[in-house]
Amino acid sequence: MKTTILLLAALVGGVSAQTTISNHKVGSSGEGRSTQEHWSEGFGRAPSYRAALAHALEDAVAKSKGVVVALGPFIRSRLTVIRESTGGEQAGFFDGKSGSERDWVQQQISGFVQKYKVTNKIQDAERDWEVTVRASVASLDKLESALVIELQGNDLSSWQLQRFEEDELGSAFDRRKGRFEGPKIGEYLRRSGAVKVVSQASGVRASEQSEPAQREKLGHELVASHRVFVNWESINVNSVVERPNRARPTSGPRPEYMQGGSVRVALRIENLIERTVLLEETFAVAGDNPASYPVDRQAAFITAVADKAKAEVAKKIFFMLRPPIVIRKWAGDGGKWFVEARISRRLAAGFKTFSIGNNGSLGNPDWQSLGSATLVGGSAVSCTFQINGVNDLAGIEPKVSEVRPIR
Repeated sequence: MKTTILLLAALVGGVSAQTTISNHKVGSSGEGRSTQEHWSEGFGRAPSYRAALAHALEDAVAKSKGVVVALGPFIRSRLTVIRESTGGEQAGFFDGKSGSERDWVQQQISGFVQKYKVTNKIQDAERDWEVTVRASVASLDKLESALVIELQGNDLSSWQLQRFEEDELGSAFDRRKGRFEGPKIGEYLRRSGAVKVVSQASGVRASEQSEPAQREKLGHELVASHRVFVNWESINVNSVVERPNRARPTSGPRPEYMQGGSVRVALRIENLIERTVLLEETFAVAGDNPASYPVDRQAAFITAVADKAKAEVAKKIFFMLRPPIVIRKWAGDGGKWFVEARISRRLAAGFKTFSIGNNGSLGNPDWQSLGSATLVGGSAVSCTFQINGVNDLAGIEPKVSEVRPIR
């Protein structure tokens, strides 16, 4: 499983550093971005106190980092959790004074607001709440904390082997089944540091006899913004048994080699806040050329297929939740065109080829590649690519087009 762990480690560095960039001047190299905290004041008005508080925090982020950042799906999802929280129904929970309220809100916005303080709160004549906060907003490199997901599905732990005679058409002469053990994909995601997988439990438990500080923790669990379903089928592998050597007959077993293997997996990603389905796909991942695997190394080959499949699923999860969108494009010397995309240098360096294009339309839902892209350089937040073979440059739109790693 070493390959998958290394890939996930690369994904960690990239995904955890990615963020939307605002107020970026065209032609700038992107260097010199501030890495310090920024204090700003935010104001919110809404029928409920908790909704006004969420709007005030959003306003504080927008003033510090730009509206594009504040309205990004990751931050918006966390603030929606606060606005729609049922915790506000508890007496004294959302009142601007409760320490448990502040702890819970701070947990939901962890990563992009370092700390905040409610400086003013009133109800106007129309009974709407007006809330003002002073917030310390994180730097660009730390703006997006780990994704919080709910993980469901089974684990990849079974295999099926079909054995064929060499140079003979027809069905397999023998079939075998088995199971294997290995790290679950949930463990890989947790180790990456880029994903937090929430527990299925109901949060902290405390009895009536518990200390008040313990009772205040009730229900303060981190809330998932996305749900990920991963359902695996068994790994299917084939082997070929060499035909008998009539020139040199032997009573021993004939040589047998692995011929190929693959596994099908169904992946579904839901945005729990917006109640939308981001991805619903069933696909197969084929193992690499098994020519070097005799049948006595069957276990190693099965492990290699599982390793590759889990890496592919991890990539799909990461790139779907934080797509490598184009931030800007510009013309360089000699008629060359360049784009800046939201993907870290550490992550991009793990791939050799990239494609630039757009997500599909109603008429064609598949990925529509417009050309290829070559990595030029980058930082912990974004990378610069030279685009090649693009016939229609107008088709590349900032905040719409993406630069996708291919291999």
